[in-house]
Amino acid sequence: MCPLKGKGEHPRPNAAQDLEHLLGQLEAASDPARVRQIQEQILARATPWIDEIVDHQLPSTGFPREALIRAGYLGLLSAVCNWRLSHGKPFHDYASNLIKGEIRQHVRDHVAKPKVPHWLVDINRQVDEAERVFRVEHGRLPTLNELSSQINLTEQALAEILRAREALRYVSLDEGQRRHDPVPEIRLEKIRNRHPEPLPIELRIRIATAIERLSELQETVYKDLFP
Repeated sequence: MCPLKGKGEHPRPNAAQDLEHLLGQLEAASDPARVRQIQEQILARATPWIDEIVDHQLPSTGFPREALIRAGYLGLLSAVCNWRLSHGKPFHDYASNLIKGEIRQHVRDHVAKPKVPHWLVDINRQVDEAERVFRVEHGRLPTLNELSSQINLTEQALAEILRAREALRYVSLDEGQRRHDPVPEIRLEKIRNRHPEPLPIELRIRIATAIERLSELQETVYKDLFP
């Protein structure tokens, strides 16, 4: 865990020029107190990058600027604390990616998303697990044909599942564009088993959907009885 806290130091005009020098010092430092001191100097010089990203690259999210600044600051802290993970990438690029990543996550966490059917959550879990097992056994990612065989869905069905889950995950950062975000329409007629099963997938989906609707109805009735 990185113990850094911002000191509120005003960044100097040559902040961008001496960051690489500070990173070199950080590489050579072994004393924890000295490491912390250098990290705080890097943090102070890089903090203006957050303002630049929020004001010029993400100006229309519809979220309060201060909330985006706080989220971006977490990304910068992560970059400073884990600078070795940049793998040779310029620190500015590495930190900017983490800053924007935290801001994107903040937006996604606070934007209402379409409700995901429980059966789709279960199939997505099966897809993820099948991909993981295949990669462990074969040392590579599976093809669409191999993955569909693993979970006993046709390739068309698997493609439909993947299309739906990408639409569910997508959230535009621009407030205006979010009005046109894709709403997943799952074409159930495309979801079929690759090989016959005693309880076909289409029947399981209908049963799961009916149970879910009954649960929603039960909750509504309960709220009416006990407001």
